[in-house]
Amino acid sequence: MSKKNQDNLKRILVIISGLFFLGVMTLPMSNLFQKKVEETPQNTKANDGITPEKLAEIAQGYEKVLQREPDNVTALQGLAEAKMRLKDYAGAKPPLEKLYQKFPNNPQLMLFLYVARSQTNDLPGATKIMENLVKLYPQEPKFKEELARLKGNKLLPSPTK
Repeated sequence: MSKKNQDNLKRILVIISGLFFLGVMTLPMSNLFQKKVEETPQNTKANDGITPEKLAEIAQGYEKVLQREPDNVTALQGLAEAKMRLKDYAGAKPPLEKLYQKFPNNPQLMLFLYVARSQTNDLPGATKIMENLVKLYPQEPKFKEELARLKGNKLLPSPTK
């Protein structure tokens, strides 16, 4: 083979491998976009088809685990999530409180605890959580607004509604 033919063959192989690489990279991404378009409200996590009875059964399973291992973080999280989804805010408070003691700067946990406290009319507790959120995120105006409403004794409905 001549030098010119070898160079052309190398160019063709580089182009083919580049196109193959692009195809391999874009194929999974195209599936992601396709799933987003096909996704309906029934397929979202909030409506994942779990019945309240199934959620109650899941919560009981986590409670059994917590009887054996009271500090099991996974069980505490699972129980809190199941209780929140069941709108059993009083039942969600104890595991959320325990998780908050372990992870006091977790904003998502703080928001869940805020909802649980506000839904159980624990205004001082909800105010304390919101004050902590304002300290951690002073740039977030919604936290400041909510704190002002709480201090004005005007507890708003849950943000989960």
